Amino acid sequence: MQRRSNNAIGVCVAFLKVLSVLLLVVVAAVAATIAVARALLPNTCAVSEAQLDELSMQMNYDAVRKLLGCDGMLVSKEDYGQIIIEHFAWRGAAWPYGRLRLEFINNTLQGTQKLWLNLSLSRSD
Repeated sequence: MQRRSNNAIGVCVAFLKVLSVLLLVVVAAVAATIAVARALLPNTCAVSEAQLDELSMQMNYDAVRKLLGCDGMLVSKEDYGQIIIEHFAWRGAAWPYGRLRLEFINNTLQGTQKLWLNLSLSRSD
């Protein structure tokens, strides 16, 4: 009976070791993913959600730049002669990831895309 009890404890300990290594691998993978995603963010000023709320369609690029506080990073530009479509990106003021992408057609805001992942750790007493 004693031998079975020792075997059961040994199996439990081995299982816990494997589980802890697996947990460390998952945490490391998440941390690496966040680091890569943040490294790919546009190198611009950080845009807050309050600033986003002030955006409105049909604003020209200069008004948007003034509102957000800096130039966006030009992501793409399509020139069809009389129609020019430009996509600009800004870094969002969110941790670990925030990105704002705006579409301008002939220098007028026509579309928005916001990707916001905001995590916060807090301690309650």
